[in-house]
Amino acid sequence: MKYLSYLDFEIEIEKQGESYTARVTRSPAGQASGAFTLPFSKNRLELLILKLGQNRKGIRKIIDSAQGEAALEIGGKLFGAVFSDNVLECYRKSLNFMRESQDKGLRLKLMLHNAAELADMPWEYLFDAGENRFIAQSHHTPVVRYTGLPEIPPFPVKLPLRMLVAISSPTDQPPLDVEGEISRLRQALAPLITADKVKVRELKHVTFRAIQRNLRQEDFHIFHFIGHGGFDAKSNEGVLLMEDEQHKSVMVGADRIGALLHDHRSLRLAVLNCCEGARVSLTDPFAGVATALIQQGIPAVAAMQFPISDDAAKEFADEFYAALTDGLPADVAMAEARKAVFGMPNDAEWGTPVLYMRSADGLLFRFEDEVKTDKDREIDISEDMEDEEETEPSEDVKPVIEVVSPEIKIEQPKGFTNSIGMEFVWIPPGEF
Repeated sequence: MKYLSYLDFEIEIEKQGESYTARVTRSPAGQASGAFTLPFSKNRLELLILKLGQNRKGIRKIIDSAQGEAALEIGGKLFGAVFSDNVLECYRKSLNFMRESQDKGLRLKLMLHNAAELADMPWEYLFDAGENRFIAQSHHTPVVRYTGLPEIPPFPVKLPLRMLVAISSPTDQPPLDVEGEISRLRQALAPLITADKVKVRELKHVTFRAIQRNLRQEDFHIFHFIGHGGFDAKSNEGVLLMEDEQHKSVMVGADRIGALLHDHRSLRLAVLNCCEGARVSLTDPFAGVATALIQQGIPAVAAMQFPISDDAAKEFADEFYAALTDGLPADVAMAEARKAVFGMPNDAEWGTPVLYMRSADGLLFRFEDEVKTDKDREIDISEDMEDEEETEPSEDVKPVIEVVSPEIKIEQPKGFTNSIGMEFVWIPPGEF
């Protein structure tokens, strides 16, 4: 895949009385605006979202035509309403600008903070009938949500990326298949771990304090939460369910989660694999968990707007993290993950993840190799040639998977170094 540079098509939606105004504030074709009203009755919209969000946990159906038809209807009507007249003309011209160059893409930036009641709508299903395709399924036209906050530059890192995975399953809530969730994530990440691109620490007893201590002990780049989530109508904010010392549920609000992660500048991405992780308040665009983390300085947050099946979650993690470690922007990695889920085949779950960003170009990391000078590379080559004669195994072997629980400590895998200095890690049978 040829890496692209991206032109921005930035569209901001504002409420104007009983209708809305879509303003193209930046694009290759200039600015445009147009008024629109929602193209659904309240009842029809609720029915479509109900079809898209029906409980799919563990589903193994190959095709669900009802969900596919709902995605097509809601995406087509949303596109037709917002992209009309001047806005549509501006979008078509911008696509043409993109296609005139072989190394350009067009990033669709949705800004909904001035129309918070529209943020719960599944914009990821925008369907362009003129081109007969869902916009977000192509890495040429990734769709991402922006909040109007100052942008955050990429963070310099050296592989492997360090990931903290928190699996919260309180005993007084519907049980999660914890071992199954871990197994599926390990399978998805296995090639990246073997290639020393990702290092994972698993946290099974997910208390607020346990997350705080783990973040203090090591600089993590990714926080991946698996568990229960929701929206507390009383406090008007999104919540995650963590655990107390007795493994009972503790409802942790978006503001506390934001405070927990705010101080860790190396943390560039949060992935929330839980129900309603992407939901926001009808009046406060930063009351949801995802948007609260964005407000607190996390450059990118991926969250689920509907329940997601086990197979789709694994396929999503596999392709999303692989694309990130390949150096792709977060929204482009998301487009690749959507395409992978759609190709399972799966008619609708590819649109379940929502990506919020504060990164200007989607690049969360600046990998060390990308900033080396030619002189640095010459030094690296000479060092590699000197190391060819070395055959002694290295004692500095990094762990592949680290599991953190109250009483369990897994023995670290052993490793060796070959004749040209490459490190290998032996993973016992059944580990992944």
